[in-house]
Amino acid sequence: MALIKEKSDLKKALVGGGIATLIIGCGSYAVGTLGQHEAMSSIDEIRPSLRFICSAVLTSTSTILALLLTLLSFSGTSDYNFKSIYYHRVKWIAKLSTIAFTSAVFLLLLLNIPLQESSETLAEWYVWIYHILLTCGAFLGGLLIAIVLMLYQTANAIIIIYQPDGSSSIIIEEDDTEEEKEEKRELQKEQKEAKEQEN
Repeated sequence: MALIKEKSDLKKALVGGGIATLIIGCGSYAVGTLGQHEAMSSIDEIRPSLRFICSAVLTSTSTILALLLTLLSFSGTSDYNFKSIYYHRVKWIAKLSTIAFTSAVFLLLLLNIPLQESSETLAEWYVWIYHILLTCGAFLGGLLIAIVLMLYQTANAIIIIYQPDGSSSIIIEEDDTEEEKEEKRELQKEQKEAKEQEN
């Protein structure tokens, strides 16, 4: 059951990130076909935006990975016992954050290639490079949205734990103690005797 829930949560996050990637990608490709000169000009225009996106992804994912350690420390010291689904969510957030961090570093290094100095060699590749950069940017945006959706699912489940009359899906309900069970048996016995006396 926990495995099914884990796949369902992951699927929701990835579908949300995939939709965001398609929307961002379609909006970027709506400019139509470009020639070599237009592609080079477009690359120069999108470079600052892509650098900003990479910096944002690097900052956010590194912060998320650091805070996950704090979250696990909280889990270990909490009075509640967490189900495996909770730890699977944290694991997938860490995996997706690592993928996003690595991809952002790769794209940032790609943006530092001096295309102007190798204009003759790469002239016929400008259009392809432009589309690759757009695809990488859309992928990073969608991946970051998927991570945020996974974080929302985990945060929402934790908030419900401390909500009055809340029942969280990530908490293992502890069984009654022996004293509580004995009290319940005595109460049931008294209720049964009371009914017999009434009859």
